[in-house]
Amino acid sequence: MALLSNQKIGSLCKINHIDLSQSKKIKLLGLGIKAGLTVSILRNRGGDIVLALGNARVSVGRTMAHLIKVTIV
Repeated sequence: MALLSNQKIGSLCKINHIDLSQSKKIKLLGLGIKAGLTVSILRNRGGDIVLALGNARVSVGRTMAHLIKVTIV
């Protein structure tokens, strides 16, 4: 499994595991991010990572993204 923080722009990834505390998982769930979801990487520069979830755009901080494990689709 790869880390979300290491993915390139344009990659399509399936979220497999979120290795965060329960409270942070709930915050991500509020943004629509959960295990089993397929996301597209729109921006991945030095700071945050912008994901496309269908028609929605969500920004995730690098620290959180480094704890989200994905597989490339």
